Amino acid sequence: MSATVAVAVGSLSRRRSIDPRLMGLLGTLAVLAIWWLLAAGPLAAAGTVPTPPAVIGQLVGDGFAFYWTNASVTMLEAIQGYGIGVGLGLLAAAVALVVPVTERFVVQLAVISYCVPIVAIGPIVYLLVGAPRGGAPSGTAIVLAAFAVFFTTVVNALLGFRSADRRALDLVTAYGGGPVTRLRKVQLFSALPSIFSALKIAAPGALLGAILGEYVGGVDRGLGAAMVNAQQNMDVERTWAVALIAAVIAGGSFALIGGLQWIARRGGLVAEATTAGFATDDALRGRGGWRAVAWSLLTVVVLVALWDIALRVFDVSPFVGKSPLDVAGFFFTAEDAASNRVQILGETATTLGHAAIGFTAGLGVAIIVAMLFVLIPALEFAIMPLAMMMRSVPLVALAPIVILIFGRDIMTLSVIGGLVVFFPALVNLTMGLRSTPPQMTDLVSVYGGRGPTVMRMVRIPAALPALFSSIRIAIPGAIGGALLAEWLATGNGLGYGIVSAIGRSDNTFVWACVVAITVSSLLLYGLASILEGVVRRHWGG
Repeated sequence: MSATVAVAVGSLSRRRSIDPRLMGLLGTLAVLAIWWLLAAGPLAAAGTVPTPPAVIGQLVGDGFAFYWTNASVTMLEAIQGYGIGVGLGLLAAAVALVVPVTERFVVQLAVISYCVPIVAIGPIVYLLVGAPRGGAPSGTAIVLAAFAVFFTTVVNALLGFRSADRRALDLVTAYGGGPVTRLRKVQLFSALPSIFSALKIAAPGALLGAILGEYVGGVDRGLGAAMVNAQQNMDVERTWAVALIAAVIAGGSFALIGGLQWIARRGGLVAEATTAGFATDDALRGRGGWRAVAWSLLTVVVLVALWDIALRVFDVSPFVGKSPLDVAGFFFTAEDAASNRVQILGETATTLGHAAIGFTAGLGVAIIVAMLFVLIPALEFAIMPLAMMMRSVPLVALAPIVILIFGRDIMTLSVIGGLVVFFPALVNLTMGLRSTPPQMTDLVSVYGGRGPTVMRMVRIPAALPALFSSIRIAIPGAIGGALLAEWLATGNGLGYGIVSAIGRSDNTFVWACVVAITVSSLLLYGLASILEGVVRRHWGG
């Protein structure tokens, strides 16, 4: 029997010895071939999917100056927002480490920032910041770029700080070192792999925030403005060309920081990373129970107070900046408060329904693909690089293309929402399916169980904690995707309501919409966290 096992293991090793770079190249070529065939064949009549040569021809025809004029503005906005968001994230994580009593507040602040859909706060930021002068970077884009990277920076930095060697920390303490010395001498270096992971994830996120800020309006240059103009003019080739430029910039920024990490690792400054980027959200689980609820409520109270104070300190016009009391009056004390509540609740229900469509589509596809990755490892080498590339493309760059292909109905909701949910869920689920104890899989195999049987009897039950973690992570993203789809395509829900309210200067309605969708996102995130905790306690995750 041992000989049989050895032969099987050897055969498995040979099957898994496929060069991942070759499989990735083959997967990319296959996608390009399928794109070309579909664009030249079944989709040619619709005119929404140009062939690769047509996109390249558009790039050449428009010339370098056109794309550089727009891309340079967007990159400047993204770089500034990136620096601000990463800096604030690292500072918050360091404060939480040095002053432990603040850690729960910092964690809750990070969670709330993650649950606030960036698509929803964009119009409010625009109302407060205003439009830039001609050709200048957009303040709205910079703020949204910073907002987009704060959460991942805090999470990864906290996880990295916690991974420091306990013996090294004890040694520093024994020589009289305090929290700041431990941070400077030990924890900062231990956190570098996780910080680099945060920097890589944040780079495409900053570009997404910048383009979204340009989408809000008030700019005449930038990739966001170029995409809006191309879409309005039904210039399909240019829409795809601008999206391709955005993808190249996002992927290039990711690769650049990865290269810096490789150089630092080769120089001995950074150790091998021990955590995956999206799995690091587990650092926020913390302890549950009433203490967690109390900290969440306290954080919300503090943020509401800061909201009111900020409006007063910065002397924001009451016409633009609405206070918590203004929003409360809109819902409860205004003459038409009842109709306001009915309207907001109806639009919120529509948006949550749209989010559920994208959430279900993205999570369902992620579950199927993750199982295929485990059953047929070669598929992962072929598909994962493409999935990573899709993740690096800002959603606002893909949205016009999705709308051109699928129109303005339920398919667009499924695709846009599904794209947001798919990649983080795929990473978590693949890790969860592969984390099954070998003894359990070996036991099923000894009794004749093959891959599908092992999957059904062992791997899927063991991956349930990863599934619920994926659900928790995906909920805010699905809501953001739904808002974007409503904004650009469907013409209903809170996403469209916010945009139309800005057009008629109904600023109280805008703030009320943002509060409604933020509260909904936080409640759903909290419910998913509770369910995840129950599953983890049951399965020992």
